[in-house]
Amino acid sequence: MADVEAFDISDERIDLGSRVTLPKSWHARVSGEQDVPGTITVRVEWDAALGRTAVVFAALEREGEGVDITSQVLREVRTHWIMTRSALEVVTVDVGGEGVGDRDRIPVRDFLSRVLAEEEREPLESLYAAIAVYRVATAISYPPLKLVADTLKISQSTATRLMTRARDASLAPEVRIQEPRRAPAVDPYNPGRPYDPSAPHVGPSQPGGPSIGR
Repeated sequence: MADVEAFDISDERIDLGSRVTLPKSWHARVSGEQDVPGTITVRVEWDAALGRTAVVFAALEREGEGVDITSQVLREVRTHWIMTRSALEVVTVDVGGEGVGDRDRIPVRDFLSRVLAEEEREPLESLYAAIAVYRVATAISYPPLKLVADTLKISQSTATRLMTRARDASLAPEVRIQEPRRAPAVDPYNPGRPYDPSAPHVGPSQPGGPSIGR
C-alpha cells in the first residue's frame, strides 16, 4: 500500500469558516504506488481563484538504476488522490472542548466520524453540519455534495437543497452547486483504506467565506 507523508507544512493557515482550517501550502511524498517505480512528490496550495486546494507541482524520482520514467509510468501518477490523502493529515476542525469556551483542534477524519455517528438533528443543526462538512470537502479537495450526503446520511438531492439554502441565506456564500470532479479512491473517514461507504467507520465518538490567518 502506498505510504503518504505530508511535510513542509505552512504555518500560515486558511480559515474556511465553520472552524475548518488548512495550511496555505504543503508537500506530500508518496512511495509504493502500484505500477510507479519511484517516489512521487507534490506541492499543494490553496488556490483562491479555484476556491479549493490544487496541485501546483509534481515530480517523480525513479527508485534506482534500470528504471525509466516513461509516459506510461507518468499516467499512473494519481496527483488528485495524493492531494486528498495528504490533506486528511493536515486539515483540522476546532470543536467544543470540555470547559465553557474551550476548543479542541481535531483532524478532519475525527470530525467526519463524529458527524457520521450523530443519529438525530434539528433542521438548523443539519444545515450547519452540512455547511461544515461542505467546507471540509473543499479543504480536502473532495466532491463536496457527495461528502455532505454520505456524512449526514441523506440523498444527494437533499444535500443539494441544504447547500442551496445555505448559499441563498448567505451562510455559505462560497457554495457551488456542482460536482466538478469524481471522488478519488480515498475513504475520508478511514484514511489509508479504499473508499467503501458501507464499511464501519472509526473515530471518536460560523458562517463566513475563506480568509487567511490564525
